[in-house]
Amino acid sequence: MSDPEPRGSPGSSASAAGQRPRRIRGYVWPTEFLVLADFLDASRHHHSALQLTVGINGVVGMDFGDGWVSLHGALVDTDVPHAFDARGGLFGLGWIESESPRGEGLRRVLGGRKWAPLERETAAEIAAALAPCLGEAVTCDVAHRRWRSAIAVLTGVSDDRPITDERIVSVLLHLRETPRPSPRVVDLARLAHLSESRLQHLFREQVGVPIRRYLLWHRLLTAMGLVADGHGVTEAAHLSGFADAAHLTRTMRRMNGVAPTELGPARLWLSNCR
Repeated sequence: MSDPEPRGSPGSSASAAGQRPRRIRGYVWPTEFLVLADFLDASRHHHSALQLTVGINGVVGMDFGDGWVSLHGALVDTDVPHAFDARGGLFGLGWIESESPRGEGLRRVLGGRKWAPLERETAAEIAAALAPCLGEAVTCDVAHRRWRSAIAVLTGVSDDRPITDERIVSVLLHLRETPRPSPRVVDLARLAHLSESRLQHLFREQVGVPIRRYLLWHRLLTAMGLVADGHGVTEAAHLSGFADAAHLTRTMRRMNGVAPTELGPARLWLSNCR
């Protein structure tokens, strides 16, 4: 890890970025999200995922409450308020479920810190893994392999733990094939022929994520996937279990620092890989 460099107000990079065509490409998976862009800036926000951010052809401005700093990249713990400004160049940003096997590995990298800057060489290796994901023809599978390779630069973990319990496999298959309406734990327990407590224990053991937290991400990322498929924000909100479009927008702004409508039509840049 390296020390961050002091940085001024983020506004100065906007005019330079405005002279280039805006580029953005994103992918949403069941509990992970990746976006590459060259024009984003986000107001102060926090979320329950770990966040890996890296500058691909420049630095990223980040503010953790003590003023803006320029970074090659950063690993940010859950629920840490932060803002970012990447309008000075292409960057990659991804979310990782904090209690997944990879999340546990990244927590070890953090070593109790709220956030940690990346060394230039480490950031460059991660950037090299992610940069090709900007291509319009890149498939979900290819992007996922590259995203996992980027995480492995920090954790050394390249393969998932196998899920061997057929009851948990059936729950995950149901969530994949029937993502809405948003399911309840009691319904999934009935599907798996298990008590709620037994399902919660097995799910955490097999998947590495508490089932209630998994379902929270499932609802949010389902909404993102629906928007990616061309649904309006209001329809996506209702279908994924939010009260209305305003509820979904508030949630996205609180967790992303950016409202979904600020990024342009999602169907043009976001792939639903769920």
